[in-house]
Amino acid sequence: MARRPDPYLTDEENPELEAAAIARGRPAKDVLPSELYEALTRRPDETVSVTLDIDRSVLERFQSAGPNWRDRMNEALKKASIR
Repeated sequence: MARRPDPYLTDEENPELEAAAIARGRPAKDVLPSELYEALTRRPDETVSVTLDIDRSVLERFQSAGPNWRDRMNEALKKASIR
């Protein structure tokens, strides 16, 4: 017997996309004005994701200060790089 969909997860006004609609989809870069696309995808200060090995105590110190610890760590690294 087929399971009935959970009514809390079903939205009649926004049905699931069918395969044909997905196939017609185009990348945002192809359909948005270039200025808008770049504004939406630009990262502040052209940040990049990296993997960095640091002492556990340093990480814990930044994390213990609360949310946005990555931003605070980035600011500390910026200040240290200017010296």
